[in-house]
Amino acid sequence: MNTYLKTTLLAISAGFIGLGCSAQVRSQERMDVREPIVLEIQSFFKTPIGPKGFEMTEGVIRASGQTVRLSGYMVKKEMPTLGAFMLTPRPVQMSEHADGEANDLPAAFCWVYLDPKQANWTVPHVPGLVTVEGQFSVTRREDSEGSVAWFHLQLAPDAIRAVQAEVPFNQRVSHSTHSH
Repeated sequence: MNTYLKTTLLAISAGFIGLGCSAQVRSQERMDVREPIVLEIQSFFKTPIGPKGFEMTEGVIRASGQTVRLSGYMVKKEMPTLGAFMLTPRPVQMSEHADGEANDLPAAFCWVYLDPKQANWTVPHVPGLVTVEGQFSVTRREDSEGSVAWFHLQLAPDAIRAVQAEVPFNQRVSHSTHSH
């Protein structure tokens, strides 16, 4: 199994423990033998920024429609988006309630989507660098609030699954009594 994906999903799993459910890596075999394209979020746009403004790099355009491995920091939001989260090249915390549509998102960020069957799952924030792997696309998408995103990554359907969280030993209820 891909160690990057395993690390990411185990980190997400750790975040679910306190919420009553968790995510767990499923065993999976790759049907293709090609390694994913490794992308860096900070390389989505040409630098320095020229007179035309932000211009996408040829590498990010060629990666559209391909399986990629992407590392970044999960955006910490007050109100998590169901079935998705954002990755950025640096840690970002959004305060939607206080700041409204104003945010500190860099121009280069990527939406990461769970399988459509998991669209109602809340993904808890995972601090630190997160690495994910999936189908990458470069396409303009506008959400209901008018925010535009160009970069998207669809996780595989079996990347994560819901499981019951284990109850810590000190919180278990004993149904038997012991007497002397």
